Amino acid sequence: VAAYAKDWEQDIDTFETTEGTETQLVYHAKDYFDSTFQSGMTAAAEEILDECKYHNFTAARFDIPSFDIEVNGEAKATSHGKGYRSYLNTVVALMFKKYLQEHAVFNPALLIVDTPLLGLDEEVPEDAPDSMKSGLFSYFMNHQEGQLIIIENLDHIPNLDKNYVFELNVLNEV
Repeated sequence: VAAYAKDWEQDIDTFETTEGTETQLVYHAKDYFDSTFQSGMTAAAEEILDECKYHNFTAARFDIPSFDIEVNGEAKATSHGKGYRSYLNTVVALMFKKYLQEHAVFNPALLIVDTPLLGLDEEVPEDAPDSMKSGLFSYFMNHQEGQLIIIENLDHIPNLDKNYVFELNVLNEV
């Protein structure tokens, strides 16, 4: 841990500074991710979307410049509705969780997901089938490495296979 802290301190000391009257630190995090990161994230995206039964899924890719997922050749931000973006944001979080679990020296082993199905009920029914919703929750239950906290409206939680056993904690406002 001491060696890690020393390396981190040295990295901070060697940051580039911009020209001008004020000195401002410049840090480009994306410069520190190589092709193995991109291929690992892409593999995780494809595995998760396939297992979650993403509607009309053919291929996925993690795009380094946007630091986001592309599905079926389309960027999430420009080609998907609110519900799909929420769903895909959850998939991206799961991708990072999986990548960190497999590669990180210090894995936080904690993921909190807030309303992963938000807005998906507003999509055209045939565009957002129930199999996607139950597929996502089945993925949550099948991959319980570390701690996963899901915050979701009870009316959005899909009917799940009764072979799964899980505990649902409901917090009520007092």
